[in-house]
Amino acid sequence: MKHLQLKHTNRGGRSYRLVVLLSLFLASPSWVQAWDHPSHMMTAAIAFMEIEQTKPELIEKIDLLFMAHPDAGPFWVAAGDAKGKERAKRMFIEGARWADDAKGGVYDRPTWHTARWPIVAKDAPPEARAAAEARKDRPAGQAIEALVMNYAMLSSSETNHAERASALGWLLHLIGDIHQPLHVSDKYSKEFPAGNAAGTQEYVMDPVNKKPMPLHLLWDSNIYRSTELDAVEKNARELMKKHPRSSYPELKDLEGPGDFEKWARESYDVAVDFAYGYGIETVSDPEKDLDPDKAVKKMVAYIVHGTPPLEEAPEVPAEYWEKLQQVAQRRIALAGYRIADLVLAAADQIGSERSFSGKALDTLDND
Repeated sequence: MKHLQLKHTNRGGRSYRLVVLLSLFLASPSWVQAWDHPSHMMTAAIAFMEIEQTKPELIEKIDLLFMAHPDAGPFWVAAGDAKGKERAKRMFIEGARWADDAKGGVYDRPTWHTARWPIVAKDAPPEARAAAEARKDRPAGQAIEALVMNYAMLSSSETNHAERASALGWLLHLIGDIHQPLHVSDKYSKEFPAGNAAGTQEYVMDPVNKKPMPLHLLWDSNIYRSTELDAVEKNARELMKKHPRSSYPELKDLEGPGDFEKWARESYDVAVDFAYGYGIETVSDPEKDLDPDKAVKKMVAYIVHGTPPLEEAPEVPAEYWEKLQQVAQRRIALAGYRIADLVLAAADQIGSERSFSGKALDTLDND
């Protein structure tokens, strides 16, 4: 748990009940998602290019495996009329965003998307410090446990094809999740005695669309806003050129399940040192006396319709915005390389029997 001085524009303290209610609502991964779709897709695009270069024979196995996914519909939609390697690539990239697309459905696992350690501001009141201390260095959320479990399932010869396909999708997504700094941290302060719900409760002005945006979402979206495959692949190639494997001293051989927590704590250090440590000015919902139920409805309107709960927010300093993009790009590329390493390490178990999927595959490719 880290302590630091943070700056916040105080528009009036809200009731503790409202803070807790919004914290619970906003902390739900049905709202919070590490990176946005474009960045998740870029991590997968980077990983796919790495896998194709290192073990090209694995591509067909990936293609076959996603055909056995228990929620195969989104993967076929993503594939469209593509065949062969192109279909495998589209399905692989869809895998990185599938966990977000599945939110609210039977495949949703709300507690899996975060692993948040507390950051305590110097102005935090006793109740906030007590809440942070009560965690005893345990993160909120089960992203790390989910990664351990899903990687074990992907690597096991005892799981069936559908289980391995689902595990691969979760792996693609959750590795991206733990590389987003605000997804592994909660700020406790005078303004947020129950925590700031991974940065979703404090707003800044989005430098791109000039509307108030939660700080968390600014990190999710960063500069990448397009889900078009051509843009995703172009941006992925540019990141690989700008941030090659050789530029990462932290990119080491896999050691075991403990790697996942190490990677998440890297992101936590970024949150402490820069995301919050910079002292960026933010603002919370100014309607401090709003009934909690109405406050939640306002937030739903923002999530669903893009209507922010306030009209103004502090501008993001140019220096912070530039550094945010640099950090986000570096973390996205690193996540892509690590996804590739994990998939390659599990390569012997990745695949589906051609007796089931392969015949359909041959038919499709020969049409």
